[in-house]
Amino acid sequence: MLVSTLWRVKPQISAAVVRVSMALGIALILSLGQAQLHAQTTGTAPPLPASAKAGMPELNVLGGGLLRVLGFQVYNAYLWTPAGSAFDRTKPHVLDLQYLRNFSAKKLAERSIDEMRGQGIGDEAVYVKWLAEMERVFADVKEGDRLTGVVTPTRTSKFFHNGAYRGEVTDPMFTDAFFGIWLNEKSSQPRMRNKLLGKPE
Repeated sequence: MLVSTLWRVKPQISAAVVRVSMALGIALILSLGQAQLHAQTTGTAPPLPASAKAGMPELNVLGGGLLRVLGFQVYNAYLWTPAGSAFDRTKPHVLDLQYLRNFSAKKLAERSIDEMRGQGIGDEAVYVKWLAEMERVFADVKEGDRLTGVVTPTRTSKFFHNGAYRGEVTDPMFTDAFFGIWLNEKSSQPRMRNKLLGKPE
């Protein structure tokens, strides 16, 4: 994502302001409620872990950027697609998140569900299953850690923490819902989405 993108906010940031998503981030995917997000491209993406590239076509970076929340750096995210081609959710791709803050796996999973719910994807029954799956394949992250989410040619989702394999979720609906936290048109982070897709801000 991985993920939605999701963090345990330090005391300086009011919990009432923050709604975490991505990636991924995610999510994994971090998000804010009504707070303004600022995404900007930062430098060159580091090479993907060899473990994350196994069984995948040749991948190149399509886009990426730094997510800032109220001036605080949260993570760098990069989207890798076959030969750097335009994003197609039906084709293999990789979302690589490099965290700049600390978050627990449990919080990442819970906030990923919040993001999916916000997009109207899935239902409460399937969220219970997906929450358990994410808690299984995610890891606690600290500043400098990487979570890498891989959409395989068979539409499953594999997750890696600092290059170490964490597990796989085989439900294609989950794959769409999770990576959609960042890449769906309904993403709560449109600026970051545009950066990942290589679009001008």
